[in-house]
Amino acid sequence: MDNSKKKLKLDRCLEWLKKQNEQEPKKLALQNKNDIQFIIQTNADRKNFLLAAAEDEATVPSAVDDNEAEPKAVPLRELRRSGLVLECEWLSCRRKFTEYEEFQTHVAKHVSNLHLIKEEDKSNQYFCSWDTCGHKTVDLSEMVRHINYHAYHAKLLAIGLNGRITLNLAECKKDSSKRNQLPSNISEHCCLWVGCTKTYQSIDEFIKHVKEHIDNSRNLCSWAGCGATFTRRTLFIAHVRSHTGERLIACYHCGQHFANNRKLCDHIRRQNVNPQSNIRCDFCGVLCASEYLKREHARQHVSLFACSMCDMTAPTLSALAQHVRYRHVAARPHPCPHCHYRAITKRDLLKHIPTHTRKKRKLKGADKSSDAEISDEDSDEEVSKKPKEKRKYVCHMCPEKEKKIFSRGTRLTTHLVKVHGAQWPCGYSRFRYQLSEDGMYRLTETRFEEFELSQKIVDGYSDPKKSLTDSYEFEVQRVSEATATSPVHFEIRLKSDKNDQPDETSVEITMCDVDEQGNIINSEVIQSDVVYT
Repeated sequence: MDNSKKKLKLDRCLEWLKKQNEQEPKKLALQNKNDIQFIIQTNADRKNFLLAAAEDEATVPSAVDDNEAEPKAVPLRELRRSGLVLECEWLSCRRKFTEYEEFQTHVAKHVSNLHLIKEEDKSNQYFCSWDTCGHKTVDLSEMVRHINYHAYHAKLLAIGLNGRITLNLAECKKDSSKRNQLPSNISEHCCLWVGCTKTYQSIDEFIKHVKEHIDNSRNLCSWAGCGATFTRRTLFIAHVRSHTGERLIACYHCGQHFANNRKLCDHIRRQNVNPQSNIRCDFCGVLCASEYLKREHARQHVSLFACSMCDMTAPTLSALAQHVRYRHVAARPHPCPHCHYRAITKRDLLKHIPTHTRKKRKLKGADKSSDAEISDEDSDEEVSKKPKEKRKYVCHMCPEKEKKIFSRGTRLTTHLVKVHGAQWPCGYSRFRYQLSEDGMYRLTETRFEEFELSQKIVDGYSDPKKSLTDSYEFEVQRVSEATATSPVHFEIRLKSDKNDQPDETSVEITMCDVDEQGNIINSEVIQSDVVYT
């Protein structure tokens, strides 16, 4: 048995060396172009290889010339305070600390060691040398916030490492090569508490500042536009974390961070579902690790919110907001700096911008015929090595003997529309497919909705109710200023003329709070002629 394991490891090493030799010309070209980017890519390739070769009780692959960290058994109450080993993963540093404040001071000094890259347009970009990060930006202050966040994230990773034993967690099976990649473009940490406008470059200093507001508050959230009240102190503190973005623990393997221990446990349980478990979703039959995760999963099948402009129903407010943004709102507020294209969201714009860089590379390759030939050969090799996609989308309308199976859902959609004349419901933009017991995907023919929502839709079709029209106008007046314990109060009234007065004085208004991307995070429906918020 031992000989077979040694032989397996030897085969893996030989396979890895062969792969490295094949990629050597590309790596040399990358190294000559940008040494720092070469180091980052090499570390990422190494971690991917070690992750693929991991066996029982696999740990997170370490950086070059680094020892693997060992978790410590810590009491649950001391998980975030004692036994932490904070490691600086800046290239050529690798120092370890036990005190977080000392670790913060050390990481902040690496700002002076930033790698500067000069682009073709003569602009300077700062490059983060944290292990497998690779973040770069032209804004120095944004890079300072980014490096400070690395120190904060390293603390969460240290907590998550000890949490393996303390919380009795299984192995995380996600890719560990991206564990140090942070959210892009971290903005200034601005306090929006009533009467406070302080900003911070460090998220730790920002969280400490907000905790001072919490200590001086009586379970009333005075964050701008909130005003929520709580009966328990613990619920109030947990609520404020949704405003500040504070996290308490991270998965040491993949780097994903969470607001509490339970979310980390659910993160691990979802990846380690027992195949013999009897906990299955009643709608789609998917195996779930626990009854709680089954209820959370089932929410995505039941629609709780209806669109007021079409027949679309959505399980969450964010999904409904996205539907309205793409289907009923013509505004495109994000222009492309390179062409006339305008995107609906920042995410769409970020996906569009790389199309211009690809076009430039093709033009440069066309100027050099030899380079173009090499690129064509490389592309042919990549296409030939790409495995064929497995066909797993089945048409349920075809006869059993002539059953059509497709590799992609879009191809099955085209087949259903052109051959069978199928149409999706009003308000929907595509078909939805669900996994069957035989492992194949089939068209979802049933839509699950909350009973009250379905009743409202049916009543609306049979006897349309009077609703607000474009001729109605509102006026907003400020009632009172903000105080130390309450936000600003406004009064919203429905304007009504004597000649054209509505039949009902009561109106229904939905007050929504949205995030930076425009997603609805809080909503409240009020029926009154005078509305306070």
